[in-house]
Amino acid sequence: MVHRSIRRAYRGSRRRIVSPQWRAWLAENLLRGVDPRELVEGLVGGGVPAAQAKHTVSAIVRSPLLAVARREATRSHQLGLITRLLGGRGEPLAIPRVPAPAADEFFSRYWSTSTPAIFVDIVPRWRAHWSPTSLRERFGEAMIEACTGRDDDPQPDANWDAHRRELPLAEYIDRMLGLDRSNDLYLIANNRNTARPQLRALWDDVVLPEGWFDEPRLPRGSALWLGPAGTVTPLHHDTSNILFCQIHGRKRIVLAPPWATALLDTARGVYNARTPGDLADEGIESIELTLGPGEALFLPVGWWHDVRALDVSVSLAINAFARDNRFEWYRLGGPC
Repeated sequence: MVHRSIRRAYRGSRRRIVSPQWRAWLAENLLRGVDPRELVEGLVGGGVPAAQAKHTVSAIVRSPLLAVARREATRSHQLGLITRLLGGRGEPLAIPRVPAPAADEFFSRYWSTSTPAIFVDIVPRWRAHWSPTSLRERFGEAMIEACTGRDDDPQPDANWDAHRRELPLAEYIDRMLGLDRSNDLYLIANNRNTARPQLRALWDDVVLPEGWFDEPRLPRGSALWLGPAGTVTPLHHDTSNILFCQIHGRKRIVLAPPWATALLDTARGVYNARTPGDLADEGIESIELTLGPGEALFLPVGWWHDVRALDVSVSLAINAFARDNRFEWYRLGGPC
């Protein structure tokens, strides 16, 4: 929708040009994403001949100055999202390994301040340890959805829908255990396996801190990650807070904070074109950690992270918190 109506866009019967004020108006609306055809119609409605209106709008669209203005407007929008999320916070990176606090302290100390932490005593309380072998024994006949054929796709996570396949969990685990290191198959968040009726008994094993989560929403508000050593989830940020529980195997995680503004230029939806190696080479603030069995990483919304499995790995990501956890407006790279 055009920002404001045109009264008289055409100026001077002799010079017959569009006034600077209205050229600025055109630029402003183009930056807001208004369709150029709508702006042509607005100029014509203000008295500009159609040919002149088309020429004027086209010239501004092609202008390198508009391209510069668009980049600056995007950067301003991104910085605004970061400020809205964090209040401009910026501190040296450190990820403590600590016991899980009571709910009030968790929400005030970590959630409200967007502070990552590794909690060392959550997963050890569970009633069972999930290994690929034990999952196969208990739930081998359950039908699950997996992503397969990932190796042939340069962007398998963004294109996850093309890799979906239904198969028994036993068949998936047999294939997985037959691999050495591979990113070719993976159970990921989008597969939504924790809500499947045949896997609901998994939740009988899970013991979580009191008051942290909305427990009836856990099956649909969680994700089972299961894959061989070598699986990769490339650098990205989420649009919700997550408790990432590492149950079996190890994962190497590289984190960069939302205020690492160098990453704005390469944001694509929730993903980023940079790699962990780029972060190190370019001096972009980041921290690397190895998440081991029994550890749970609180991963605040907006934190960039790259996740790579060092071993055959079983993880559970939970975002059904007892607080409002919807941050879909936070997409630094625009729509995916």
